Amino acid sequence: MDNEELTLFRDMTRRALEQEIAPHIEEWEAEHAVPRALWNTLGEAGLLCPDMPEEFGAAGTTPQVTFAVIEELSRMGFGGIASGYGIHSNIVAPYIEHFGTEEQKAQWLPKMVTGEVLGALAMTEPGAGSDVQSIRTSAVRDGDGWILNGSKIFITNGMLADVVIVAAI
Repeated sequence: MDNEELTLFRDMTRRALEQEIAPHIEEWEAEHAVPRALWNTLGEAGLLCPDMPEEFGAAGTTPQVTFAVIEELSRMGFGGIASGYGIHSNIVAPYIEHFGTEEQKAQWLPKMVTGEVLGALAMTEPGAGSDVQSIRTSAVRDGDGWILNGSKIFITNGMLADVVIVAAI
């Protein structure tokens, strides 16, 4: 994506945020929550996971585009939403893209692009913070699934998430 295209994308992003977030942000801040429907709206606007491959319904752009969305959210004072956006589009979706099975990619990524599915990251633990070398949550294979044992705190998007990447040993 060249600079002119990125500038056009930023302008479109800013207009969408002014329309969809700005009129409601004070209310959401007072409630300490954004509505789940916001993620569907961001997906409909093409703002979620734009750098995912086209096969998942995304635009297949460069990561610069997702960073531009975060910059615009932050510039407009929507820092909490920017954090949630970054977790969803820049951490959870790439984890699934790079480490998920083909079935997991097909199940989750198209829905993450549309906003139908919201991603979260469960990494921070009591006593360890975000020091991943100190985490104690364990994951043990049990047949086709896993048994998780431990505690997580401060899970960005956790209250609304549909898929969660859990850091465990």
